[in-house]
Formats: sequence, C-alpha cells, structure tokens
Amino acid sequence: MKITETHSSTDLKNFLRLIDYRVAQTREELEKAYHLVYKEYLKRGYTNETSSKIRVSIYNIIPQTTTFIAIVENEVIATATLIEDSPLGLPMDKIYRNELAQFRNNNKKLCEISMLASDTDLFKAGTSIMSNSKKMFFIFYLFKLIFDYADNFLALDFICITIHPKHKLVYDFLSFKDLGNLKVYSQVNGAPAIAMYCDLRSAKGKQEKQKREDLYKMFYRERTPDDKFMHKFVLTPADLRYFFAEKTDILRTIDPKDLEYIKTCYPNYDFSKIII
Repeated sequence: MKITETHSSTDLKNFLRLIDYRVAQTREELEKAYHLVYKEYLKRGYTNETSSKIRVSIYNIIPQTTTFIAIVENEVIATATLIEDSPLGLPMDKIYRNELAQFRNNNKKLCEISMLASDTDLFKAGTSIMSNSKKMFFIFYLFKLIFDYADNFLALDFICITIHPKHKLVYDFLSFKDLGNLKVYSQVNGAPAIAMYCDLRSAKGKQEKQKREDLYKMFYRERTPDDKFMHKFVLTPADLRYFFAEKTDILRTIDPKDLEYIKTCYPNYDFSKIII
C-alpha cells in the first residue's frame, strides 16, 4: 500500500488505524525491522552494502534493548530501538560521552533511541516521512509508544538521540532539547549529527504550556495499553548465533570485556555453542 500526496487527511487517519504499534514479538519481526533500517540507511548513504542486509550492533544483543515496530499486514513499515544505558554505554558515547556525563554524574537513568527508520516506499517518490506534517503523525505514534515505555515501565529520566540536523525541527516539536554540537558521526558513514535529549519529567508541562493540543492529546491524555509492551521477543541461543555469529560477525569480533558483560546477561547460555 502506498500513500500519495493526493490522499486526504481522512485517508491517512484510516491508514493509521490499520497499523499495530508495539514491541517486536518474533525473530521474523526483528529481522524485518533490522532489514528496514539497513534498507533506509543504505538509501541515505548511512551504511554500506552487506550480504546480511540487516543493520545491527552490539547493543541489539543485550536483553534490555527493546525494538518497537509499526506493522500492518505482516509487514514492518517503521521501527525504532530503545537502548538502555548499561556497562556497554550508549551508541552515541562514541562522540557525545562528555555530554552524557552530566546526566550520569547525577545518577540519572538514560536511554537512547536508535535505528529509527520508516519505509519510504510507502510514500510517493520515496519522500522522507520527516518532510510533511501529515506524515509526521505516522512516526509520532511510534514515539508515543517509546515515551510511555520509557516513562511508565522503565522509569527513565532522559531519552537521548543523535539525529541529522535537517530533522531538528521535528524533535523540537517533541520537546527535545539540544545536548551536543554538530559533529561527524562515523557510525553513519560520516554523516553530520547533533545530540538532543528529552526530559521525561518536564516534557508534559512543556507541551501543555506551548498549547500544542494535538501532540498533548496524543502523548499525555491516553496511556498506551500495556499489551503493546507484552510478549517482547527474548533472544534464544539460536537467535544470538543467527544474528550475531552467522548473519554478522559481531560476537566473533567483540571486545573481550564486552563479551564478558554480555555473558552475565545470559547466565544460562553456553556461548561456546553460540560463537562457532
């Protein structure tokens, strides 16, 4: 199904009602999400072509990481991953460690939103979802899911993110604030990046004060049903081997200290049978 610029706002609302926003619940859904990120990043030059055709990292291994999806007719059409702070740190530590230190030094609980992608094939001529106000709501529903999970289930203080500067206005709209200056980010093939954060304790008041009625209603008047967070897929030894030793070589090339931490996350798994 494609959405073209000639469709009305009613058509868009009807389309949104067909979408199920929730955590990924199966290996198949995870792989579709990883492939969508790879496909969209490849289009923008953020990653190089690989035989695996998926985009994953060491952070996808740890069980605290949660992949959210927008799915319709068994197809993942948008995804984002929430990575909780851990001994591995966060992906953005590579260029914004000093900026994150101000939160950690005050014992604040952090996460990073990463691997955000939406299927541009849904829209005319591959138009970016971030470029049109109507299409923003397609991804805002995914952020609503993440905000509720981070706040109500994890009791986090801050959501952090690195973005391309051209998307900054969208995140300003969502009550994100500047965290770090413009830098070159090697993780996305040297694309420009800025760091932003959302204070979950103050975001509600900011939206209310700025009288953004549509966003306030979407994000704060109704809580996401708990069943959207249930049945989160837990990686088995076979899944770890499939994604991180067969499809990619992450577990075979990982820093030994990081591997030791990962083993503590799965105390009942025999890693000698996973890393072949």
